[in-house]
Amino acid sequence: MTEQKAYQDEQVFSLTLMANFVHQVVNPLNAVCGTLDNIVQGDVPVGTVKQRINASRSQIEYCVELIRNLAFLAEYTRDPVIYRQRHAGKVTVIPQVLIQAALFFQETGRKKQMKIHMVDRETQYKVNADPDLLRQVFINLFDNGVKYAHRATDIIVRTHIQKRTNDLLIEVINQSDPIPRELWEKIFEVGFRGENAQRLIASGTGLGLYICRLILSVYNGSITYSGARSSESIFTIRLPGAWA
Repeated sequence: MTEQKAYQDEQVFSLTLMANFVHQVVNPLNAVCGTLDNIVQGDVPVGTVKQRINASRSQIEYCVELIRNLAFLAEYTRDPVIYRQRHAGKVTVIPQVLIQAALFFQETGRKKQMKIHMVDRETQYKVNADPDLLRQVFINLFDNGVKYAHRATDIIVRTHIQKRTNDLLIEVINQSDPIPRELWEKIFEVGFRGENAQRLIASGTGLGLYICRLILSVYNGSITYSGARSSESIFTIRLPGAWA
């Protein structure tokens, strides 16, 4: 491949990614505008106004998180070394950030009869990481689960410290169509969307899982995918140097 061809391909990819990103942000905001118009015009039953406002708030929060994804990507790729230095020295408490991330999806989950269930909500695990960045990881994972997991199933979260390594292991498990083994690594590539994702939701940024891996790499962590059963998807996060 010539240098010119590689540059053209990169430009096409960037424009496609941006177009998908804008689409993902504009659609929920249009829905919020429609809801507010209906409330102002008195077209929404009084008993459902609060519910509609809460739903609109969730959509706005989702848009904010999409924008944060793009902002993180732009800042990190500009100078990874400076970015790592700027976000060093902070401590994250688990499950605090897990609970915060899960709150974003209460309304969406309710519509699909889904909930995010943490097996252990009491044990306070700590890791050297920026809580805002780790929260973004879990928001991306829960967003992925709520979008693609089977209706009326739970997203299960398990946490524990591995004694041999002192690594904190966090498993996010959902019931969804299996991903072929040859794609287990590919799903973390920027812009990649599998056939199942495209079938269920026509457009998407293809940034979520890529950014999960990128953020975790800032703290020498990792994320992997496996399909233990035909309908079970497991994302395993590993963060070093944890304590309780």
